[in-house]
Amino acid sequence: MGGEMRLVMGFTFKQVILHKTYITHTLHPKRKTATQSSMYGTWYSENAVDGVRDSCSHTNTQTDPWWRVDLMKVYRVNRVAITNRQSSYSEIASRINGAVIRVGNIPDIYSNPICAVVSTIPSGATASFSCGGIEGRYVTVHIPGNGKVLTLCEVEVYGYLGGNWAVDGAATQSSTFGNWFSEKAIDGNRGLLQLYTGCSSTLNETNPWWRVDLRYIYRVSEVVVTNRKDCCAEQINGVEIRIGNSLESNGNNNPICAVIPAIPAGESYSYSCAGMDGRYVNLIIPGDMKMLTLCEVEVYGEADLTDPSIGENILKRVRERNIIVDLFLH
Repeated sequence: MGGEMRLVMGFTFKQVILHKTYITHTLHPKRKTATQSSMYGTWYSENAVDGVRDSCSHTNTQTDPWWRVDLMKVYRVNRVAITNRQSSYSEIASRINGAVIRVGNIPDIYSNPICAVVSTIPSGATASFSCGGIEGRYVTVHIPGNGKVLTLCEVEVYGYLGGNWAVDGAATQSSTFGNWFSEKAIDGNRGLLQLYTGCSSTLNETNPWWRVDLRYIYRVSEVVVTNRKDCCAEQINGVEIRIGNSLESNGNNNPICAVIPAIPAGESYSYSCAGMDGRYVNLIIPGDMKMLTLCEVEVYGEADLTDPSIGENILKRVRERNIIVDLFLH
C-alpha cells in the first residue's frame, strides 16, 4: 500500500509504467518509438524514455518544437511525469514553461486532447500531471511559439490497459453439445472462420448457462459477445449477462450487467457494465428448451491488485505468454 507500483504490459497494480525500457515484448528496448521535431547534437529523443533522469532529449531552437512517444497500444493514461533539465541558468530551466502535454490516438502533434499545460518545473525536478484517464496511444509534449527549445530529461506515463481477462479464466457450462466445449468461448477465436471448432454450445434445456471464472475480482467495464453466424442467430435473444462473486445457483443470481435483445449472425456486440465488481461472469437464457451458443466472450476492465499475491500471479501468467517483464520499483 505504501509505494506506487507501475503497470507492466497493461496489468494494473496500482499505477503502471507504460513505455519504459524495463518492459519488452519482442521489441529491442532501443526501438521504442520516441521521436522529436529536431535534434540538438546527440540529445536523442529516446533519452527521455531510458529510465535515466540525467540523460535528456533536446531539440534545436525552432518554432513549436515537439517530442512524442508511441506506447504501441491504446492505454487509459492517469498521469504523466516530466523531469526538467538540471541547470544553474534560470533561462535554461525555464524553457519547459508553457509546454503542452497531449494524449490521444492521432499521430498528429496538435489534434489530441490536452492533458495539462506545464506552468513551470524547477531545475532538475520531476513534476506529475493528472490526465484523468484520457485514452491514447501517443503522448506528445510540445511548446507553442517561435524560438523555443524543448528539453526533456525523462517522461513517464502511468495508467492501465484493461485487457481481455476472460482468456486467462476457466470456463464451464450447464451442458455440452458434442465437442462445443465451454473453453471455446474464451480461446481468442471468435469462431467466424471455424464455427464448429471455435464456439461453445449447450444442449437444448431449461435455463442453459455459461460461466467464466476470472480467478480474481475485477472491475468490469464491458463484456463483448460474439454470436454464431451459420444459423439460429435468434438463440442469443434474451441472454442475461451477470457479474459477481457468488456461486449460488452456479453464479446465476449475481447482479445483471445487461440483457441481450439480439445480436446479428456473426456479429460482436459490446455491453457496458459500468465498473461492476466480480470474479464470475455468467451468461444465461431463462426459459424452457433453450440452447446457448457463444463464439466468444471477452471481458474488459481494471484490476485493483492491492493483494501482492495477485500481482505475482499476473506476472507469472505474463511470463507464460513469453513476454519478458522486468518490474522496476523506486
